[in-house]
Amino acid sequence: MIKGINIMQSTWKILPLLVVLNSFLPVAMAREFSQVYDSYRHALEIGNLSDARKFAEEAYQLGEAKFGKDSLNYANLGLNFAKALRDDSSKKYVERKTQATEVAKNSLAIYRTHFEGTATELIEPLMVVGDVTQDNRLARESYKSALEIAEDSGKPDILAVTQMGAFKRLSHTEFYDRSLFSGLEDAHEYFINSLPPNAVDRLEATYLLARAYHGQKKYSKAEPLYLEVIKGYDVLDFTHPYSLSSHSRLVELYEHEGERDKATKHCIAIGSMTPWDDNQEQTPLFRKPAKYPINLAKRGKDGWVEVHFTVDEMGMVRDPKVTRSSGGRAFEAAAVEAVSAWRFAPKFEDGKPVKAKTAVKMAFEIAK
Repeated sequence: MIKGINIMQSTWKILPLLVVLNSFLPVAMAREFSQVYDSYRHALEIGNLSDARKFAEEAYQLGEAKFGKDSLNYANLGLNFAKALRDDSSKKYVERKTQATEVAKNSLAIYRTHFEGTATELIEPLMVVGDVTQDNRLARESYKSALEIAEDSGKPDILAVTQMGAFKRLSHTEFYDRSLFSGLEDAHEYFINSLPPNAVDRLEATYLLARAYHGQKKYSKAEPLYLEVIKGYDVLDFTHPYSLSSHSRLVELYEHEGERDKATKHCIAIGSMTPWDDNQEQTPLFRKPAKYPINLAKRGKDGWVEVHFTVDEMGMVRDPKVTRSSGGRAFEAAAVEAVSAWRFAPKFEDGKPVKAKTAVKMAFEIAK
């Protein structure tokens, strides 16, 4: 039911429809639904999440008449619509994301009328409810039920996908615990032993585990996993977010370990992937925090410093100069010292890294 797929395929699973045509519907209505549903699928394929949300909603509305509000097809259209609501970040629809939870819960209720409580078919709608809701407690309850079903199923592929999903959704909440991390480790081990190196699930589990080890400061364990993710996505002709993030995390990791030459390699890799914008402040890949001058901190004094500098071909800061400031020279010295250790992705021109000028404004503030 749930299997790893090649990275050249879509990573958003479109839940299938069990019936293509309904002979009791007018031909025009059936044709309209098919056109809308095909538009939804196409929008997903090209990554147009705003259009995907629009067509998923239309398909969901038309699907009630086409399939019936108690059908699994209608439930699947609801799950697709709920995920589309969650992923559409266009300003007009942000406030509607709470609707995703209600749509997903309705689809889950439909599933429960068709399958008994321990059926593996319930895992997908439970996971969707957990993923789209903004209520962490509901997410935990949904994933707990999904994990119990997956564990009892005797199907390691289903269990591994569910464990990875639970980690992704709950690892940054108050409900994160050792069992979620152990589940991710188990899922990663299963994918390593069962899927090819470029399978979506395997690469995603590898990336998530690398991030987890990194957060625990287990750099020796995180490093090879990040490198594996980068290698797995090298076959693509576009930049995958996990590949870009792995390069960025390795810059941070190597800088913490004092291995600046290794960090440089990944700074350059990121520079070749992301365009440099001369009109905006560049975001550092590694940021050393400035030390607040002790005497100024004791006096509760705030300040700020604007520093201009050059980012060289290796992403290193050269010739930092204070152009404006407020609060005194101690703030200026602290800002220059910190910025000098930062790392950036270099600017690229004609396929080669070049020097580029940029600036940052650093604020020094005491929490009141």
